[in-house]
Amino acid sequence: MSAPAPIQRVLVGYGSESGTARALAHRLGAFPALQAYAPQVLPFNDIDVAGLGAGDVLLALSSSFGDGEPPANGERFAQALRQAPALPGLRYAVFGLGDTGYPRFCGFTKEMDALLGERQAQPIMNRVDADACHEQFFQRWAPVLGDVLGGQPDAGRDLHLQVTAYGEDNAFHAPVIERRRLSRSEPAAWHVELDLRGSGIVYRAGDTLHVIAPNDPQLLDAFAAWYDDPAAAELLRHKELRQLGKALLRELARLGGSDALKGLLKVSQRQALETHLHGSDLLDVLMDHATPDSVPLARLVGLVSPCLPRAYSIASAAGETVALCIREVSYTHRGRTRRGTATGGLLHGADRVRVYCRTNPGFHLPDDAQAPLLLVGTGTGIAPLMGLVHELRASGSRREVHLLFGEKHRAHDYLYEDVLQQWHADGWLATLRTAFSRDGADKYYVQHALAEHAGDVADLFARGAHLYLCGNKRHLESAVQQAVNAIHPDMDPATTRWASLHQQQRLHCELY
Repeated sequence: MSAPAPIQRVLVGYGSESGTARALAHRLGAFPALQAYAPQVLPFNDIDVAGLGAGDVLLALSSSFGDGEPPANGERFAQALRQAPALPGLRYAVFGLGDTGYPRFCGFTKEMDALLGERQAQPIMNRVDADACHEQFFQRWAPVLGDVLGGQPDAGRDLHLQVTAYGEDNAFHAPVIERRRLSRSEPAAWHVELDLRGSGIVYRAGDTLHVIAPNDPQLLDAFAAWYDDPAAAELLRHKELRQLGKALLRELARLGGSDALKGLLKVSQRQALETHLHGSDLLDVLMDHATPDSVPLARLVGLVSPCLPRAYSIASAAGETVALCIREVSYTHRGRTRRGTATGGLLHGADRVRVYCRTNPGFHLPDDAQAPLLLVGTGTGIAPLMGLVHELRASGSRREVHLLFGEKHRAHDYLYEDVLQQWHADGWLATLRTAFSRDGADKYYVQHALAEHAGDVADLFARGAHLYLCGNKRHLESAVQQAVNAIHPDMDPATTRWASLHQQQRLHCELY
């Protein structure tokens, strides 16, 4: 094989809708290792496809619009590429940005890579398929690209930066590699780790892991007994039996002829319906308001949706494993033991669980490395806060981090106590404060701790601190909001500190 022609021209082409790919292209154009080639940074539509050939290197960075289509400033380029004859001698590298939530993740850049290959152009790097991890990928990809262009053609051979798109229909079967109880009280909190090796899943702290779990075998057996049909267990195994929508309830009320259920579904009876359904599942509703004859099994199977994914905040930094901090759901109701749809499998016996990841950029670390961080979490709401600190430690990035954790009893509920204490001792946490509500004569919550240290909190906000808050929405959000606003009574009465933090994108809430 003859040696490639000397590089005569480097074109950095981009397709961009929101500006992210354009910004990366301009950063690449200014990359020191490329300056010897005087790279031209152009939108795809400004590149003459017919003029590409030997001596040219095309560095293509692009998002995919919608479900895998080219961005507007790449549509003519895409059409010209589809119609182009052979392009021998052209060398190229493709960096794709996409959203794994779409079925055709990175569809345009995957098609571009295929079209260039079919036209005898030569790839000099493995194609990149990036999601929200594009910044980490870019920081790894650009230096290796510089080495390749500088005369080390094999430098990029082993660099594989490709996120695999997973979802409800093609979740990854992740092995469970650790289950560790964190609390002595009930219901227990657990640390669970899953193995992601070989999955291609890339995440960062703040993202969410979605778990798709089959239903509790005991519940399925109860359905089979009620219908007197063993087939019910398999037919309902992957159906949603716990979270019941009003459309389903209305149809069950109609089929079962239940005036009681019809009455509960009235708008004015919302609270009564919630009380009636609390702790119950689909079988309870059927037993109260229908019969096996009025709602035949085949009819029920057609009515009930597939099992809904359960989302959990990730408690770890990016890597080959992913950690969760979850609360066990286990109780007895109407003579039957109930377990959480996902937590039952995660904590009791399942060797593998079906998972996929979704980015949550609103809970990522801020770009400003100088901004202090105030992390406030209650119960298992500590999970994403642990992930943020794990990410800082993994990157070696020292920030001013203040963590406030709330639970009931220090002796029984101090989740990750040893880890947090060590982080504080090692300087990863500037302060570590706790609020254990049941340890004193008066209840003491995180909002009380914020008020007690109002001066320190006010100073943090004055210095540009970001507030990260995670926990139960019903009990946490309004209480912390009031505490934060009370710290700054001298602010313009037309606004509040909470509203100001939100407007400045310094407020990050993950409430459930």
